[in-house]
Amino acid sequence: MDKFEAGQESARTLMGKLAVLAVFVTLMVSAIVYFNRYEPDYKRQTLVNLADQFAKSVVNAHWQWQAEGRPQIVMLKHYEPRLDNEAELIETDRRPIRMSHLGWPRTEPSSQGCEQLWGMVLNLPLEIEGFKVFAEYFDGVQQSDQALDARCRFRLSVGPYFEYHIFTGAVSQVKD
Repeated sequence: MDKFEAGQESARTLMGKLAVLAVFVTLMVSAIVYFNRYEPDYKRQTLVNLADQFAKSVVNAHWQWQAEGRPQIVMLKHYEPRLDNEAELIETDRRPIRMSHLGWPRTEPSSQGCEQLWGMVLNLPLEIEGFKVFAEYFDGVQQSDQALDARCRFRLSVGPYFEYHIFTGAVSQVKD
């Protein structure tokens, strides 16, 4: 075999190795894209669950406010869905919630007030799976010239969020 044939053989071997590498990389990228596309969005699902829990706590606080004669503060209690040895409910959480004159959890008109509202209603840190949840206040007058449109938005840095309408107690579905 002369130098020319040896060079051609070396080039064919190199091209064969590059072809195998290209096929391998293509398969790996395809597998990653396939499995990543169908992976559930855990952060969004967690936010959906927290929005549901937020809405239930707001409604519970409203009805407790009605039942107790419309006080400024209600003590919201949570129980486990089982009984203890003495056939009594097991209390898991107790927290005070400041109420507005309309009977909904009250907040100061600021983003910090919305953060405090999250703490009062959910008694959880502003965090989902290690990611910060941002609490933002939107003034109804600035948004739509309607004071009753004031709301708190709870969102991840990018993507899903839900809103609490301060004067109506409505909690929106999680939106993207």
